[in-house]
Amino acid sequence: ESGELHLGGHDTSRLASPLQWFPVYHPEDGYWQVAVQAVRVGNITVDDCRRGCHGIVDTGVSRLGVQAGNLPRLRETLASALSGHGGCHGPALVFDLGGTTLTLEAKDYTDAACAPQLGPLNLDEPKFNGVYTFGETVLRRYYAAFDWEQRKLGFAPLTATSGEVSSVFVF
Repeated sequence: ESGELHLGGHDTSRLASPLQWFPVYHPEDGYWQVAVQAVRVGNITVDDCRRGCHGIVDTGVSRLGVQAGNLPRLRETLASALSGHGGCHGPALVFDLGGTTLTLEAKDYTDAACAPQLGPLNLDEPKFNGVYTFGETVLRRYYAAFDWEQRKLGFAPLTATSGEVSSVFVF
């Protein structure tokens, strides 16, 4: 797989829809992170984010990272709904950013055996609550644009023809 890096602009031919921009959540922490309003598996809300949630874009992570305290419920909910008959089928995993959603299909978050590919984030609670890392799992489906000057982060679904490019980053 391959990726692209654009400096000073973005390639609109890779976008299935316009970029949706979000403020960087706590830029003083030094992470490219956005506030998350809720996390759902199909119609089930697995994290209502009442205590606060955020997604950190991390290009060095191959699977979806989930705060250790939230991992068992998310893994159980995903695994109980998956079916491996004739391919991997299951509910969508949705991160509601308030204004847009990042949606992952079963093929995006599972391995060849249809097991959810989630990694634990062992972070101190309550200092850190509801942390998710959006690594390659998310970046294979979504174009990510980073604007440090304006302190904002943009997402757009990749076009179908962008399938050969696993990740696109814009600074």
